[in-house]
Amino acid sequence: MIKENKKNVKEIIVDFSCGLLAGTIDVFLYFLFQSFNAGKYGYGSTAMRRAVEDSIKEVESLGIDGEGVKKAIWKALHRNWLAKKPGKEEIEITKEGLKRLKEIIPSYKELRSWDGHFYLVTYDIVEEKRRERRVLREYLKKLGCGMLQDSVWITPYNPKLILKKFIQENFLSGSIIVSDIGKDGSIGDEALEDLVARVYKLDEINERYKDFIQECQSSKVLSNQAYFQFLSILKDDPQLPFEILPYNWLGDKAYRLLKGSFPLIRPIGH
Repeated sequence: MIKENKKNVKEIIVDFSCGLLAGTIDVFLYFLFQSFNAGKYGYGSTAMRRAVEDSIKEVESLGIDGEGVKKAIWKALHRNWLAKKPGKEEIEITKEGLKRLKEIIPSYKELRSWDGHFYLVTYDIVEEKRRERRVLREYLKKLGCGMLQDSVWITPYNPKLILKKFIQENFLSGSIIVSDIGKDGSIGDEALEDLVARVYKLDEINERYKDFIQECQSSKVLSNQAYFQFLSILKDDPQLPFEILPYNWLGDKAYRLLKGSFPLIRPIGH
């Protein structure tokens, strides 16, 4: 019976957040950040206390009982994601808590500086280092690289400095090559514009943004559900430079529909 309850809570959280939040702790951190940073109570100790009270109610409204919320807060305190103010019972999100939110919730990049070049990342990592190879692939995805083949990736953002540190930390010197293919390069017979659209599945992502916008425009109130629906698309959006996106790209329009209501869409922890 206990296992079933745990499963139900997990399903609730997955449904609520489109799979972005992993557990009750993440849900509470999310509500607390949104409540306090929306500024509806003002700022200061009283505002934080009311934000905590509201956050607890929001979590409980999802069907998570009070005991589950208490355990989540206790675990967050022990993980240093929350902290109590000295001599008081009030709690607040720590820098580590903000870091946790940044790890699980993608933010929209309003500024995307680009040097006009494309880069190829190729690697040849021996089988004995397959763990490092797997980690590298995940790292390349986080950097916004698109996979052409198993060991060949493309990106419009210069990855040299970031990959240099990764190579040093994982002892992969000589295994990874970054090539600048310039502004007007091509790969095979395919133009870069077409290749980028195919590799990053831009048509598919843009269609999801279109559906999202239509749903929002038909709703009078933008809910947390709409917010997480947007983020589930943003998670798959490589956020390429605006100069190389299709002329009918809808990502920015979708973002502006939510921008005023949800602080977490913008970069946090600064």
